[in-house]
Amino acid sequence: MKKAFTIVALIAMLAIPLAACAPVAKPTQATADTQALKIAGAKAEGQIVSYGMTDDWVNLGNIWKTLQTRYSVVHTDTDMTSAEQVTRLLAEKDAPVMDVADIGFDFVGQLIQNNLAMSYKNTSWDKIPANFKDAEGRWAVAYWGAISFLVNTDLVKNLPQTWDDLLKPEYKDMVCSRDPSKSSYATGSVLAAAYAHGGSETNVQPGLDFFKTLRDNGNWRQGVVLNVAAVQKGECPISIVYDFDGFAKRDATGLPLKVIIPSDATVGMLFAEYISAVAPHPNAAKLEQDFLLSDEGQVMLAQGYAHPARSDVVLPADVAAKLLPESAYGKLHFPTGFDSFTKAMQAVVTGWTTIAAGG
Repeated sequence: MKKAFTIVALIAMLAIPLAACAPVAKPTQATADTQALKIAGAKAEGQIVSYGMTDDWVNLGNIWKTLQTRYSVVHTDTDMTSAEQVTRLLAEKDAPVMDVADIGFDFVGQLIQNNLAMSYKNTSWDKIPANFKDAEGRWAVAYWGAISFLVNTDLVKNLPQTWDDLLKPEYKDMVCSRDPSKSSYATGSVLAAAYAHGGSETNVQPGLDFFKTLRDNGNWRQGVVLNVAAVQKGECPISIVYDFDGFAKRDATGLPLKVIIPSDATVGMLFAEYISAVAPHPNAAKLEQDFLLSDEGQVMLAQGYAHPARSDVVLPADVAAKLLPESAYGKLHFPTGFDSFTKAMQAVVTGWTTIAAGG
């Protein structure tokens, strides 16, 4: 995403003034020595363990290979949701396993409340927008993705452009989504649908009403797990996904899949990086954080179709050309604040649980 778009989106949609970035200090011998100590420490540790950072997500496979080659650390990941991360970390406090993780913005509060994240300001800290990082260094957003429609053009000829389009009779039993009470994909989708119908972070009910209608009229395909296999087999003609995941599914399947940003509203979902407060391999973890937020790491995330958090990173022309144009994100809503966004996500979970229980 181009620099101008990112800055406009942050100012106009986050609606929170960005703090001026402090001047970047020139490297000193002390800085070089500290980096050398981290590298030596990581090589001695010999490994790094992550949760929820699989190879097939936002080009992480190539990122892990780079880190393994550069710092002689062996990487291991266990795939899990943001909620599962918190549960696992609480259970492992006295016998820690995980070093680093990628977590949905709506779960960051639980990290802070339970003192699960280490304070560490990566080497690009001053270049990260103020609203994309914790003042104490416990987390930093590395990238974001927008809620989108992924459409198989072999199976769908009239492509949906808005949320209400998904309610059309021609899409009977064709729309795949995840459970809004369990998946950040789906909670974000409900919030986007709420914005499209006059709602907001403080009023998610229009989005809940929309998804209830989508389910009740039979357009939401029940009993199908939204994953690459389901898309590959044609079980999900229309899927509600993050834009970067849609492009990844297109590349993985080789199918004629088109990523469409709904023109009436979408939501920019943020992904935060953090180090476990009791990380067994702290040096390797710090180097991983340094890399993800570096120019090189941000470009590699963009190669996986993610939108970099740092607005100052200029993407190579071939990488920028793979992303959708800025005009596709005309009605993009970012979290207006940490607390309000968390409350909105909780309201979606509570609201959908009630709807599901009511049949």
